[in-house]
Amino acid sequence: MILTVTLNPMLDKTVEVESLTRGRIHRATRVGMVVGGKGVNVARQLNLLGVPTIATGCWGGPVGKMLAALLSAEGIPHDFVEVASATREGVTYREPDGIWTAIFEPPHAVTSAEADALVSKCVARFSSTEWLVCCGSSPCEAADDVYSRVIGAARRAGKASALDSYGKAFRLGVEALPEMVKVNADEFRQTFGGTLETDEDFRHALRRFAGMGIRYAVITNGPQPCYATDGADWWKVVPPSVRPVNATGSGDSMIAGVLASLEAGERFDRAVVRGTAAGAANARMWEVSCAPSAEIAALEGGVLVEQRGPLQ
Repeated sequence: MILTVTLNPMLDKTVEVESLTRGRIHRATRVGMVVGGKGVNVARQLNLLGVPTIATGCWGGPVGKMLAALLSAEGIPHDFVEVASATREGVTYREPDGIWTAIFEPPHAVTSAEADALVSKCVARFSSTEWLVCCGSSPCEAADDVYSRVIGAARRAGKASALDSYGKAFRLGVEALPEMVKVNADEFRQTFGGTLETDEDFRHALRRFAGMGIRYAVITNGPQPCYATDGADWWKVVPPSVRPVNATGSGDSMIAGVLASLEAGERFDRAVVRGTAAGAANARMWEVSCAPSAEIAALEGGVLVEQRGPLQ
Protein backbone atom coordinates (compact mmCIF):
# COMPACT_ATOMS: atom_id res chain seq x y z
CA MET A 1 0.00 0.00 0.00
CA ILE A 2 1.20 3.51 -0.85
CA LEU A 3 -0.09 6.40 1.28
CA THR A 4 -0.11 9.83 -0.40
CA VAL A 5 -0.38 13.07 1.60
CA THR A 6 -1.77 16.29 0.11
CA LEU A 7 -1.85 19.29 2.42
CA ASN A 8 -3.33 21.70 -0.11
CA PRO A 9 -5.94 19.99 -2.34
CA MET A 10 -8.36 21.85 -4.58
CA LEU A 11 -11.61 21.44 -6.44
CA ASP A 12 -10.25 21.78 -9.97
CA LYS A 13 -12.87 22.97 -12.46
CA THR A 14 -12.31 23.15 -16.21
CA VAL A 15 -14.70 25.50 -18.01
CA GLU A 16 -14.65 25.24 -21.78
CA VAL A 17 -15.55 28.42 -23.67
CA GLU A 18 -15.50 29.41 -27.34
CA SER A 19 -13.25 32.37 -26.54
CA LEU A 20 -12.22 34.42 -23.52
CA THR A 21 -12.49 38.20 -23.66
CA ARG A 22 -11.80 40.45 -20.70
CA GLY A 23 -14.86 42.38 -19.49
CA ARG A 24 -17.41 40.16 -21.26
CA ILE A 25 -20.00 37.61 -20.14
CA HIS A 26 -19.17 34.11 -21.34
CA ARG A 27 -21.30 30.97 -21.57
CA ALA A 28 -19.56 27.67 -21.04
CA THR A 29 -19.91 24.83 -23.51
CA ARG A 30 -18.79 22.26 -20.93
CA VAL A 31 -17.73 22.08 -17.29
CA GLY A 32 -15.65 19.33 -15.70
CA MET A 33 -14.60 18.84 -12.08
CA VAL A 34 -11.84 16.75 -10.54
CA VAL A 35 -9.87 16.68 -7.31
CA GLY A 36 -6.61 18.58 -7.72
CA GLY A 37 -3.43 18.34 -5.67
CA LYS A 38 -0.09 16.66 -6.26
CA GLY A 39 -0.52 13.82 -3.82
CA VAL A 40 -4.00 13.11 -5.17
CA ASN A 41 -2.52 13.03 -8.69
CA VAL A 42 0.03 10.45 -7.57
CA ALA A 43 -2.73 8.34 -6.03
CA ARG A 44 -4.84 8.64 -9.18
CA GLN A 45 -2.03 7.45 -11.44
CA LEU A 46 -1.05 4.66 -9.05
CA ASN A 47 -4.68 3.53 -8.99
CA LEU A 48 -4.67 3.28 -12.78
CA LEU A 49 -1.41 1.33 -12.64
CA GLY A 50 -3.05 -1.20 -10.33
CA VAL A 51 -1.00 -0.28 -7.25
CA PRO A 52 -2.97 -0.25 -3.97
CA THR A 53 -3.04 3.29 -2.66
CA ILE A 54 -4.90 5.56 -0.26
CA ALA A 55 -4.94 9.35 -0.31
CA THR A 56 -4.94 11.51 2.79
CA GLY A 57 -4.47 15.18 3.65
CA CYS A 58 -6.70 18.05 4.76
CA TRP A 59 -9.94 19.39 3.37
CA GLY A 60 -12.91 21.29 4.73
CA GLY A 61 -16.27 22.91 4.13
CA PRO A 62 -18.70 22.14 1.30
CA VAL A 63 -15.81 21.87 -1.15
CA GLY A 64 -14.20 19.22 1.03
CA LYS A 65 -17.39 17.17 0.87
CA MET A 66 -17.40 17.50 -2.92
CA LEU A 67 -13.80 16.31 -3.07
CA ALA A 68 -14.69 13.25 -1.02
CA ALA A 69 -17.55 12.41 -3.37
CA LEU A 70 -15.39 12.90 -6.46
CA LEU A 71 -12.60 10.65 -5.18
CA SER A 72 -15.15 7.98 -4.27
CA ALA A 73 -16.61 8.21 -7.76
CA GLU A 74 -13.12 7.68 -9.21
CA GLY A 75 -12.57 4.66 -7.01
CA ILE A 76 -9.63 6.22 -5.18
CA PRO A 77 -9.57 5.22 -1.49
CA HIS A 78 -9.21 8.23 0.79
CA ASP A 79 -9.06 9.18 4.47
CA PHE A 80 -8.66 12.95 4.92
CA VAL A 81 -8.74 15.10 8.03
CA GLU A 82 -11.67 17.51 7.96
CA VAL A 83 -10.57 21.04 8.85
CA ALA A 84 -12.69 24.02 9.86
CA SER A 85 -11.53 26.22 6.99
CA ALA A 86 -13.06 25.85 3.52
CA THR A 87 -10.90 24.19 0.88
CA ARG A 88 -10.09 26.24 -2.21
CA GLU A 89 -11.41 26.00 -5.74
CA GLY A 90 -9.53 26.57 -8.96
CA VAL A 91 -11.06 27.36 -12.34
CA THR A 92 -9.33 26.81 -15.68
CA TYR A 93 -10.90 28.41 -18.74
CA ARG A 94 -10.03 26.38 -21.82
CA GLU A 95 -10.46 27.64 -25.36
CA PRO A 96 -10.79 25.44 -28.48
CA ASP A 97 -7.26 26.29 -29.67
CA GLY A 98 -5.81 24.78 -26.49
CA ILE A 99 -5.04 28.08 -24.75
CA TRP A 100 -6.07 28.01 -21.10
CA THR A 101 -6.25 30.53 -18.28
CA ALA A 102 -6.34 29.42 -14.65
CA ILE A 103 -7.42 31.17 -11.44
CA PHE A 104 -6.76 29.49 -8.08
CA GLU A 105 -8.30 30.66 -4.81
CA PRO A 106 -6.13 31.16 -1.70
CA PRO A 107 -5.53 27.94 0.28
CA HIS A 108 -7.45 26.93 3.35
CA ALA A 109 -6.05 27.41 6.85
CA VAL A 110 -4.92 24.50 9.02
CA THR A 111 -4.65 24.78 12.80
CA SER A 112 -1.91 23.16 14.86
CA ALA A 113 -4.44 20.69 16.25
CA GLU A 114 -5.60 19.75 12.73
CA ALA A 115 -1.98 19.31 11.63
CA ASP A 116 -1.41 17.04 14.63
CA ALA A 117 -4.49 15.01 13.67
CA LEU A 118 -3.14 14.46 10.16
CA VAL A 119 0.24 13.33 11.47
CA SER A 120 -1.50 10.87 13.79
CA LYS A 121 -3.69 9.58 10.96
CA CYS A 122 -0.63 8.91 8.79
CA VAL A 123 1.26 7.15 11.57
CA ALA A 124 -1.77 4.96 12.31
CA ARG A 125 -1.66 3.68 8.72
CA PHE A 126 2.03 2.75 8.70
CA SER A 127 1.28 -0.87 9.60
CA SER A 128 -0.26 -1.39 6.14
CA THR A 129 1.94 1.08 4.25
CA GLU A 130 5.11 0.40 2.24
CA TRP A 131 5.64 3.94 0.94
CA LEU A 132 4.61 7.34 2.25
CA VAL A 133 4.45 10.04 -0.46
CA CYS A 134 4.33 13.72 0.54
CA CYS A 135 3.49 15.98 -2.38
CA GLY A 136 2.59 19.58 -3.03
CA SER A 137 2.65 22.87 -1.20
CA SER A 138 1.80 23.70 2.39
CA PRO A 139 -1.31 25.89 2.77
CA CYS A 140 -0.13 27.79 5.85
CA GLU A 141 2.56 28.07 8.51
CA ALA A 142 0.92 25.61 10.90
CA ALA A 143 1.20 22.87 8.27
CA ASP A 144 4.75 23.64 7.10
CA ASP A 145 6.34 20.91 9.21
CA VAL A 146 3.78 18.15 8.57
CA TYR A 147 5.81 16.50 5.80
CA SER A 148 8.90 16.62 7.97
CA ARG A 149 7.07 15.07 10.92
CA VAL A 150 5.48 12.21 8.98
CA ILE A 151 8.68 11.47 7.04
CA GLY A 152 10.58 11.31 10.32
CA ALA A 153 7.93 9.04 11.81
CA ALA A 154 8.03 6.80 8.73
CA ARG A 155 11.80 6.55 8.98
CA ARG A 156 11.58 5.50 12.63
CA ALA A 157 8.94 2.92 11.70
CA GLY A 158 11.12 1.46 8.95
CA LYS A 159 8.86 2.74 6.15
CA ALA A 160 10.12 4.34 2.94
CA SER A 161 9.01 7.86 2.02
CA ALA A 162 9.14 10.18 -0.98
CA LEU A 163 9.00 13.98 -1.06
CA ASP A 164 8.01 16.39 -3.84
CA SER A 165 7.30 19.87 -2.54
CA TYR A 166 8.79 23.36 -2.44
CA GLY A 167 9.39 26.26 -0.11
CA LYS A 168 9.64 25.75 3.64
CA ALA A 169 7.73 22.45 3.56
CA PHE A 170 10.34 21.06 1.17
CA ARG A 171 13.32 22.35 3.13
CA LEU A 172 12.03 20.86 6.37
CA GLY A 173 11.00 17.64 4.63
CA VAL A 174 14.45 17.11 3.10
CA GLU A 175 16.04 17.49 6.53
CA ALA A 176 13.91 14.56 7.74
CA LEU A 177 15.74 12.36 5.16
CA PRO A 178 13.11 10.72 2.98
CA GLU A 179 14.06 7.65 0.98
CA MET A 180 13.46 9.53 -2.27
CA VAL A 181 13.33 13.17 -3.35
CA LYS A 182 11.85 14.39 -6.63
CA VAL A 183 12.35 18.08 -7.34
CA ASN A 184 12.38 20.24 -10.45
CA ALA A 185 15.34 22.39 -11.38
CA ASP A 186 13.68 25.69 -10.42
CA GLU A 187 12.67 24.38 -7.00
CA PHE A 188 16.20 23.08 -6.40
CA ARG A 189 17.71 26.48 -7.24
CA GLN A 190 15.21 28.28 -5.02
CA THR A 191 16.08 26.00 -2.10
CA PHE A 192 19.82 25.51 -2.48
CA GLY A 193 20.94 28.23 -4.88
CA GLY A 194 23.57 27.71 -7.56
CA THR A 195 23.09 26.94 -11.24
CA LEU A 196 21.75 23.89 -13.03
CA GLU A 197 22.86 24.13 -16.64
CA THR A 198 25.46 21.46 -17.40
CA ASP A 199 25.49 17.74 -16.71
CA GLU A 200 28.13 18.36 -14.06
CA ASP A 201 25.85 20.91 -12.34
CA PHE A 202 23.16 18.26 -12.05
CA ARG A 203 25.68 15.72 -10.80
CA HIS A 204 26.70 18.04 -7.98
CA ALA A 205 23.02 18.62 -7.15
CA LEU A 206 22.41 14.88 -6.94
CA ARG A 207 25.51 14.49 -4.77
CA ARG A 208 24.03 16.99 -2.31
CA PHE A 209 21.06 14.68 -1.70
CA ALA A 210 23.22 11.55 -1.56
CA GLY A 211 25.55 13.24 0.89
CA MET A 212 22.62 13.89 3.20
CA GLY A 213 21.78 10.20 3.26
CA ILE A 214 18.85 10.29 0.81
CA ARG A 215 18.91 7.07 -1.20
CA TYR A 216 17.12 8.08 -4.41
CA ALA A 217 16.95 11.50 -6.06
CA VAL A 218 15.42 12.74 -9.31
CA ILE A 219 15.79 16.29 -10.64
CA THR A 220 13.46 17.12 -13.51
CA ASN A 221 13.68 20.02 -15.94
CA GLY A 222 10.40 20.22 -17.84
CA PRO A 223 10.64 18.54 -21.27
CA GLN A 224 14.44 18.55 -21.00
CA PRO A 225 16.42 15.55 -19.70
CA CYS A 226 16.08 14.67 -16.04
CA TYR A 227 18.86 13.37 -13.81
CA ALA A 228 18.65 10.58 -11.26
CA THR A 229 20.80 8.71 -8.77
CA ASP A 230 20.57 5.73 -6.47
CA GLY A 231 23.43 7.09 -4.38
CA ALA A 232 26.04 5.05 -6.22
CA ASP A 233 25.51 5.72 -9.94
CA TRP A 234 23.80 8.55 -11.77
CA TRP A 235 21.90 8.77 -15.03
CA LYS A 236 20.83 11.34 -17.57
CA VAL A 237 17.37 10.41 -18.82
CA VAL A 238 15.98 11.88 -22.04
CA PRO A 239 12.17 11.72 -22.28
CA PRO A 240 10.42 10.61 -25.47
CA SER A 241 9.22 13.30 -27.85
CA VAL A 242 5.48 13.89 -27.51
CA ARG A 243 3.04 16.57 -28.62
CA PRO A 244 2.22 18.35 -25.34
CA VAL A 245 -1.38 19.12 -24.45
CA ASN A 246 -1.20 19.71 -20.68
CA ALA A 247 1.97 19.11 -18.67
CA THR A 248 0.20 19.67 -15.33
CA GLY A 249 0.77 16.62 -13.16
CA SER A 250 3.60 15.15 -15.23
CA GLY A 251 5.92 15.17 -12.21
CA ASP A 252 3.23 13.47 -10.14
CA SER A 253 2.75 10.81 -12.80
CA MET A 254 6.52 10.33 -12.86
CA ILE A 255 6.58 9.64 -9.12
CA ALA A 256 3.74 7.15 -9.54
CA GLY A 257 5.58 5.34 -12.33
CA VAL A 258 8.82 5.20 -10.32
CA LEU A 259 7.09 3.88 -7.21
CA ALA A 260 5.04 1.34 -9.15
CA SER A 261 8.27 -0.09 -10.56
CA LEU A 262 10.05 -0.09 -7.21
CA GLU A 263 7.06 -1.84 -5.66
CA ALA A 264 7.42 -4.49 -8.40
CA GLY A 265 11.04 -5.04 -7.37
CA GLU A 266 12.68 -3.33 -10.35
CA ARG A 267 16.01 -1.48 -10.21
CA PHE A 268 15.91 2.28 -9.74
CA ASP A 269 17.23 3.10 -13.22
CA ARG A 270 14.48 0.95 -14.71
CA ALA A 271 11.94 2.63 -12.43
CA VAL A 272 13.03 6.06 -13.67
CA VAL A 273 12.43 4.92 -17.26
CA ARG A 274 8.86 4.00 -16.41
CA GLY A 275 8.40 7.21 -14.46
CA THR A 276 9.71 9.29 -17.37
CA ALA A 277 7.34 7.53 -19.75
CA ALA A 278 4.44 8.14 -17.35
CA GLY A 279 5.26 11.85 -17.22
CA ALA A 280 5.40 12.05 -21.01
CA ALA A 281 2.11 10.15 -21.36
CA ASN A 282 0.50 12.61 -18.97
CA ALA A 283 1.77 15.63 -20.91
CA ARG A 284 0.01 14.60 -24.09
CA MET A 285 -3.42 14.39 -22.40
CA TRP A 286 -5.64 17.11 -20.98
CA GLU A 287 -6.76 14.97 -18.03
CA VAL A 288 -4.20 14.96 -15.22
CA SER A 289 -2.45 11.73 -14.13
CA CYS A 290 -4.87 9.55 -16.05
CA ALA A 291 -2.52 7.81 -18.49
CA PRO A 292 -3.41 4.13 -19.05
CA SER A 293 -0.69 1.54 -18.42
CA ALA A 294 -0.62 0.59 -22.10
CA GLU A 295 0.16 4.15 -23.19
CA ILE A 296 2.94 4.45 -20.64
CA ALA A 297 4.43 1.12 -21.73
CA ALA A 298 4.32 2.21 -25.37
CA LEU A 299 6.45 5.26 -24.56
CA GLU A 300 9.07 3.46 -22.49
CA GLY A 301 10.99 2.41 -25.59
CA GLY A 302 11.46 6.07 -26.49
CA VAL A 303 13.18 6.92 -23.19
CA LEU A 304 16.94 7.26 -23.62
CA VAL A 305 19.04 6.48 -20.54
CA GLU A 306 22.68 7.49 -20.40
CA GLN A 307 24.57 5.99 -17.45
CA ARG A 308 27.09 8.63 -16.44
CA GLY A 309 29.09 6.45 -14.07
CA PRO A 310 29.74 6.63 -10.32
CA LEU A 311 28.13 9.60 -8.58
CA GLN A 312 31.13 10.44 -6.39
